[in-house]
Amino acid sequence: MNKIGEIFNQYFEIIFKNKKYILIFALSILFFTFTFFKVENYISPKAEILLLIILFIFGLIAIIYSFKHKNELHKVAFIIILLFGILTVFTTPTLISIDENEHFARSDMTSLGILIPEYQKEGYVVSDLVYQLQNNMGRTIVGNDFYQDSINNTKTFYDSGFPQNPFYGYIFSGLGILLAKLLDLSVIGAMWLGRLFNLLLYAGICALGIKKAPNYKMALLVVSCLPMSVFQAASFSVDGVIYSFCILSLGYFIYMYKTSSLINYKDIGVFFISILLVSFFKFPYGLFAFFIFLIPKEKFASKKLFIISRCIPVGIMIITMAYSLFYASHQLENTGRQIHFIQSNVSPEGQINYMINNPLNGITFFLQSANLIPEMVIDLFRFSFMQWTYNSFVLSVLYLIFFSIFSFIYPHEVNFKKKNRLKIGVILVLIYIGIIFIQYLSWASVGYNKLDMLLGVYARYYIPLLTLCPLICYLPTSINIKNFDLKILLVVIIFLSGTLILTISTFY
Repeated sequence: MNKIGEIFNQYFEIIFKNKKYILIFALSILFFTFTFFKVENYISPKAEILLLIILFIFGLIAIIYSFKHKNELHKVAFIIILLFGILTVFTTPTLISIDENEHFARSDMTSLGILIPEYQKEGYVVSDLVYQLQNNMGRTIVGNDFYQDSINNTKTFYDSGFPQNPFYGYIFSGLGILLAKLLDLSVIGAMWLGRLFNLLLYAGICALGIKKAPNYKMALLVVSCLPMSVFQAASFSVDGVIYSFCILSLGYFIYMYKTSSLINYKDIGVFFISILLVSFFKFPYGLFAFFIFLIPKEKFASKKLFIISRCIPVGIMIITMAYSLFYASHQLENTGRQIHFIQSNVSPEGQINYMINNPLNGITFFLQSANLIPEMVIDLFRFSFMQWTYNSFVLSVLYLIFFSIFSFIYPHEVNFKKKNRLKIGVILVLIYIGIIFIQYLSWASVGYNKLDMLLGVYARYYIPLLTLCPLICYLPTSINIKNFDLKILLVVIIFLSGTLILTISTFY
């Protein structure tokens, strides 16, 4: 009992000592509430009030823990992601996350033991649970009885489910669904457990990456706790898997760059495997492997290891390119999207031939790639399908201001030389254009000469690139802001809270 009392005394001391931060947090809750709430939210606000109270409590816990453990940022990141991710898991309506219906279908296939989906005439084998949730997309637990229905395990077929994606992206979410089935839970249990398992995987891997990095931890934490990052991780999307392994690879890269110890096989093994796992989902991220060329030769434990490290990046690009061209692209055709491809005259081969025959159009097209950046800023806080009103211009602009200031003046303590910063910038640009090019081949009609969101280019694809911005943009100045870390952590928690208030105002 004395120990428990001592812990409470410590927490109350932290609250009292940092009362101005907690006051700012409370005022931010009020600001976002009055900004996002509509007339309907005030008519019968029972659910809204309850959720806001829970949100404030979770935010308070996050602040207290973060301030108490500010020197252990990997633990702070894990707790912040977990706290706000759990709220996201339970408050986000049924399959409302971007493409979550298809990701759920693939997760359900995994729960059935189907790791590599096989296309049949009727589609892909799933359990009827997929349609139980699909038919109630966009609903919340408030006033909807269907959540109490038992899981229907009857086998049926679904026309998609991202068959081109590697199976390991769905293992944890599939285990969540499987556990719900074994425990004979209702349909809501299957959705919540699947999302929760995905979230735990994301939080754990991000924490490992942040822990490994000797410096630059705050930048990795900020991107890990970006509202879109947590939102996607707390759904059935594989985006969380992609983000987390990018964070892990960058943590190891920073470690290898800064360490005074010799780099061994384990270090480069984790670094390259993380990138390889990501590249099977998003091929251009294989370029992360070329960061190894920024590590001096004398840091490697042996000449053999140094030579191997220079060969592996090329191997990763060849393997994942072959996977994308000869497997993933053909699997994508065996989905409901094939109708769109036919009707819209989508043909990667035809598109490439058009660009070869019209080189000036192709060059002009990619010179316009920067024009998408303003739309990307807004899209970073657009949380659902286009037909749903679920986005915030206010959050987008405020976050742009925050992240810009953070990138330029926070003391990141990495100190890359200018030529290395330039190389990182080149890799960033190549990944940015590479994703646009792949989306252009995959979605645009042959000869389509506009660079817009119709190409299926979304900001969430570029979240890992945000981790590189401070490396490139930071100014080696002597700006000294008192309790800078605490202020950054508070802002991170405020943005996550604002996103959840947006969810509450939109759907409750």
